[in-house]
Amino acid sequence: MSKELAREGIDVAVVSAIPMIPLAVEVSRVVRGVRVEHVCGDPNLNEENDQRLMRRIVEMALQALRTEVAGPTLFDPDASSAEERVHAS
Repeated sequence: MSKELAREGIDVAVVSAIPMIPLAVEVSRVVRGVRVEHVCGDPNLNEENDQRLMRRIVEMALQALRTEVAGPTLFDPDASSAEERVHAS
C-alpha cells in the first residue's frame, strides 16, 4: 500500500516492529516500532512513559516525512539524533 501511495507522489512513513520487511520491499521511510502487537507503545510501561514513547515514535514518523531520502531508510526513535538514521541500500 505504501509503495502505491509513493507512486502517486504521496510520501509515507511506515511504522514497523519488524523493519527489515518493509526495507526489503524498498519502502522509502521506515520507522522502528516497539512490538508487533503494540507497534507504537509498550503496555508494560506506566501510562506516562507509554505516552512519551508513543509521542517519540509519531514525532520520528513526522520527521521521516520531512526528510528527503534516496532509497529505503530506517528511522529509529531511540537514536539520539536524526543523523543516526540508517540507509538500507
